[in-house]
Amino acid sequence: MLVDVAVNGPCCSGCGACAEVAPELFALDDFGTAYPVRNPCPEELACQAARICPVSCIEVMVPGTSATPACR
Repeated sequence: MLVDVAVNGPCCSGCGACAEVAPELFALDDFGTAYPVRNPCPEELACQAARICPVSCIEVMVPGTSATPACR
């Protein structure tokens, strides 16, 4: 299933874990804050990045809704 991802920028610690585990989905801006580079994206990879985020600021959503799949 394809999902959308979003990053709560103020919550992001800038550790880069999401960009390391899923570089095709996330990058870091000039301030070290993660942002999504691809939507929609594969659910498995999005959920893996969300689980590895130490501050839980990655949201994984069903495209076109705010519903979250059971990946956490």
